[in-house]
Amino acid sequence: MQHHRLTPSELDALAGGTGSVPAIEEISASRVSLHLLLLKHLSDEWPGDRAPLEAAIAVLAEVQERRPEVYLRLLGDPLVGAWLGRAERVEQLEIGNLAAAAAISAGLSCRLPGVTHAGRLVIPTLGSVPASDPVTIVVEDGATSLIDDPGWRPMRWLRAGPLSVRLDDASPYRAGYHAAPAERLSDAEAAHWQGLLSEAWGLIEAYLPERAVEMAAGLRVLVPLVDLGDGSSRSGTARVSVGAMGLTRPRSAADFAVTLVHEFEHSKLSGVLDLLPLYVPGTERHHAPWRKDRRPTSGLIQGVLAFTRVAEAWQRFRAVPALAETATAEFAMISEQVRVGYQSLAGSKELTDTGARFVAGMRPAVDRLLTG
Repeated sequence: MQHHRLTPSELDALAGGTGSVPAIEEISASRVSLHLLLLKHLSDEWPGDRAPLEAAIAVLAEVQERRPEVYLRLLGDPLVGAWLGRAERVEQLEIGNLAAAAAISAGLSCRLPGVTHAGRLVIPTLGSVPASDPVTIVVEDGATSLIDDPGWRPMRWLRAGPLSVRLDDASPYRAGYHAAPAERLSDAEAAHWQGLLSEAWGLIEAYLPERAVEMAAGLRVLVPLVDLGDGSSRSGTARVSVGAMGLTRPRSAADFAVTLVHEFEHSKLSGVLDLLPLYVPGTERHHAPWRKDRRPTSGLIQGVLAFTRVAEAWQRFRAVPALAETATAEFAMISEQVRVGYQSLAGSKELTDTGARFVAGMRPAVDRLLTG
């Protein structure tokens, strides 16, 4: 990971909210490197017969040579990161599934053993099909009979302007949020998500252009979460899957837009923290107005940064007549929370020199909220 660097100007842009596509691209590139390190660690401890492992690695190497863009996209995928980051046992090393996905996307041929979950074989980023172990995945020039199976469920993709995200309701590694991941969505439900995203993206592009360019560059996966039916919305990110977020179905386009802003900020900062230490973990606990419990420095910096962006969103959405009343109330409440949280964060003794610079770089954005 020493190969990857964020320049001071890129770090300042992330802290201040002016937006930096180069920073997002560097974070994305660093995820590929991290995932490869994790893959090497797991493969080094592969038990028993190494022939299946070496066959899958050979396929990935061929894809890297012939179609590097496919290789980078797949190896950098957030839910591939979730799998590798959570694989505590080498038996979970589903490299055959991964290599098959690469071969299909790159138009190559292979014959590899796969691993199933709950009666389904998931081909990462592509889809799933009913199957039971042992299963062999056969690909010929990018074609596979799996896709012709009547039980094949392709991944859905949501698109809005330059944004293209996978609506992943299949990966066995899509958990890790505040609610359980939803099972397969109906076509009508997926279409509803698409309609909401189109409206939300219109708001983001019109009123939050800095966020739009960053999301288009770095947001890759939305994981639908189970709606508990209590009227609450839930969303979250996971440190191991930068570029992904989990969320219940948004209640409105404005809520969708704000959730995207909020969770993508958390995701970006998680990527930064794997490259740069912004704080030294310690015993400090801070008051955070959005939480009942006192927060460590690690949680406070995430909260202040994300809620600064959320307050900015509501501040600008006041210009939308249909949202003016809600946006004014939300902005007033959240900007005050940010003010209190930022004061505590700026006084932390656990910030590194880089972290202190990062927090100082947040101040102009916080000050704009307080004068807005």
